[in-house]
Amino acid sequence: MSQQEPAPAGNDAFAWARFNPDAYVEHYYGDPHPDDDRVVRLTCAALAAGAGGRRNLDVIDVGTGPNLFPWFAALPYAARLSACEYAPSNVAWLRRELAGGKLRPQWRHFWNVARRAHAVGPGRADLPANPIRLLHQRATVLQGSIFDLPARRWDAATMFFCAESITQRQDEFERACAAFARCVRPGGVLAAAFLAGSRGYSVDGEDYPAVSISAASLRTAFRGCAKHVHVTRIGAMGAEIRSGYSGMLFLRARAA
Repeated sequence: MSQQEPAPAGNDAFAWARFNPDAYVEHYYGDPHPDDDRVVRLTCAALAAGAGGRRNLDVIDVGTGPNLFPWFAALPYAARLSACEYAPSNVAWLRRELAGGKLRPQWRHFWNVARRAHAVGPGRADLPANPIRLLHQRATVLQGSIFDLPARRWDAATMFFCAESITQRQDEFERACAAFARCVRPGGVLAAAFLAGSRGYSVDGEDYPAVSISAASLRTAFRGCAKHVHVTRIGAMGAEIRSGYSGMLFLRARAA
């Protein structure tokens, strides 16, 4: 008789308080990958198009983790930038990055990718070589859960590798996507990147969950809470990148 597969574990089954942001950054961003560059460029373009020339948006990034992509992408269009992050260690990491005077080498790389993207197209902007001063003026780090986001609060929202990487349960993944989409005012911009085919991941010896998603399951998750949904595949699907995922999916949409 075959042994029954264990039920998928939910978000609260994992040790988020022990998440090691420095180990995560070293593994995923220590050696910048072209797929990440493309995610940054696509996010810049989505926010530029959605801003429609405005420079005073109130923008939130959801489940930020130890990642500066969202602030780099939104900086030219936002009067206010918020990062909503659950793990205390990641909250502390983000606040330390804001308080520092300069960027680490890998973040300088991604900032330069964003700068070049912002220099062309409808959102054209001249930006400093070091964005820390502007970020310090505009950005706030909030500790909280994606599941507790207030509805229709922000003009635009971004999300990078969060909803599919906090649970093994499909229903929780879909609930996280809905909470992300509904925190934006109707018609506001949604831009998000997801790891495709993820089987979970390990950070400094701690195992964390994932839901394996496809373009079709992503569209299903946003049905009813977003409109004008467009999904772009990034990278070679089926070929493992780093550890535990194969390619990325980038979603741009408008809040319903």
